[in-house]
Amino acid sequence: MKIQFKHIVLLITATILLFSVQAQVNLQVTLLGIPESKMAVYSIAESKNNLIEDFGSLKKDQTVDIEIPQQYLPGEFILYFEYGYNPETGKAYSTDKMIIINDSDVECFANPIFINNPDSSYFGKNDIENTVLANFAKSTVKTMEMLEVLKTFLFEYDNKESEVYKAGVEEFKKRQNEHNTLIDSQIKAHKDLFCSNMFYFYYVEDIDFMATQSGRQQSIIDNYFNRFDFSNKQILRVSYLKNWMDNYVNQYVELATTYDMIGELFVLAGKNAIEKSKSGDPYVYGWMVDYFFNGYESMNIEQGISMLEPYINDPNCMTYKRSEINRRIIGIENLKAGSIAPDFSFKDNSGNEQTFHTYQSQSPYKLVLFWSADCEHCHAIIDALHKWHLKNTNELEVFALSLDESDTEIPKWEIEKEKLKGWVHILTAGGINSTEANAYFVLSTPSMFLVDAKTNKIVAIPMSFEEILENIK
Repeated sequence: MKIQFKHIVLLITATILLFSVQAQVNLQVTLLGIPESKMAVYSIAESKNNLIEDFGSLKKDQTVDIEIPQQYLPGEFILYFEYGYNPETGKAYSTDKMIIINDSDVECFANPIFINNPDSSYFGKNDIENTVLANFAKSTVKTMEMLEVLKTFLFEYDNKESEVYKAGVEEFKKRQNEHNTLIDSQIKAHKDLFCSNMFYFYYVEDIDFMATQSGRQQSIIDNYFNRFDFSNKQILRVSYLKNWMDNYVNQYVELATTYDMIGELFVLAGKNAIEKSKSGDPYVYGWMVDYFFNGYESMNIEQGISMLEPYINDPNCMTYKRSEINRRIIGIENLKAGSIAPDFSFKDNSGNEQTFHTYQSQSPYKLVLFWSADCEHCHAIIDALHKWHLKNTNELEVFALSLDESDTEIPKWEIEKEKLKGWVHILTAGGINSTEANAYFVLSTPSMFLVDAKTNKIVAIPMSFEEILENIK
């Protein structure tokens, strides 16, 4: 077979490209300052804590090399340390450090006790990304602090017509323009570095200082995304994004004059932010949907979860939680006050086969509680509930369905359930994917359903121990 010269050139070029893509990038970490520490390295790519490597123990002055998988590059990474013993918590001390890795090896000397002090924890002399970011932050944080001082003064000042107020507004605008111009120049100067993706979060938004108090707040909201590039997918590998969005939501919350308005404004914030993200990168659009779903789910804002339905049906929305949101929406439609609670089979404390619907309870209510022995928030509710239940056994029958399923979780459940006397304990098969969890559309723990013992109709879906008591008549 005759091979033409141009084919050889193409083959060589392809080979060079293949090896350049697969070039290995290493992170080298040296432990300083303490005798010993555990250490783990995570990537936050796509807003997930992707474990790269976990070290059970490092000794003082020990150096380890970690190969960074190409799919996480470039991006932000977290060095997480656990060391010593904290008598206040009964656990080890913990701390973490953010680092950036692009296409070059990174050398980091880390003292967990002073993890963010540059004189105690620092990078090798050849580092570029982390050094540029540190210098950028140092040069901008002070100007941001002064702008915040001016903003607070102007927001609190009581006479917008005074010369002092007008002078303050002009000073704010002057400093803001200088600050944002500096950021523009830094983004342009370092456009080839990954860390420039973090510079966007240092912009200071425009404010209409001549408006009313709520008007000024609204102007911050209206201008919040003016300099944000929704088409930039790399922004998803920056931890600043979540904090920045938390601040956006807080701007809405500050408009609330009643507690009920908080949920309504949270939904409005989600609607507006997601609509703005639709025209950008599909994964940024999807991240925005996932961000608000997590918030609505944690606060049980069903209106917000339902609002997400058209977005998860949009093929351009690259959400990682499409199935979870779908499942939750179906649950909202099917599991609500007045609907029949799903039935399930179990063995009672005497070992007899029972079903939830036919179980003969002496109490007027039955509580279906999905929990896990490893869930700290579960224990906060369960501890209060069990203490109350010991004195009010006739008020409520508790069905505690454990979603523990691993070899480490189940032994913990066995220990914990012995402390919770008087409850019906059920270990589900499959945990979060069990038949019971699917029937109740459970996505997280704790999840609770208060049921009328006679009719098996759902009375309420409480989010706290206090809400359980509020719904028991």
